[in-house]
Amino acid sequence: MTKLLVSKDNPDGYTLESVFRMIRGDILTRSVQMKDDVHPEVQEVMSNNMYILSLMEQIISHAESSSEVMQRIYGKSQG
Repeated sequence: MTKLLVSKDNPDGYTLESVFRMIRGDILTRSVQMKDDVHPEVQEVMSNNMYILSLMEQIISHAESSSEVMQRIYGKSQG
């Protein structure tokens, strides 16, 4: 049984893409808070965050695609 994600046994769970969107939002919020810090280490973290965010867009797209397939096969409860 899943604890976080939606499933037959957990119909009120989150979809994978919604979890990734929450993570993306947290990364964005943290990045905005660091945007004016000129320390090289912070700039490295910002660069890493930007790279991670670009990957997150791909991940969210794949997760949405998978959810659509699961909904077609099993219905809304398995999204």
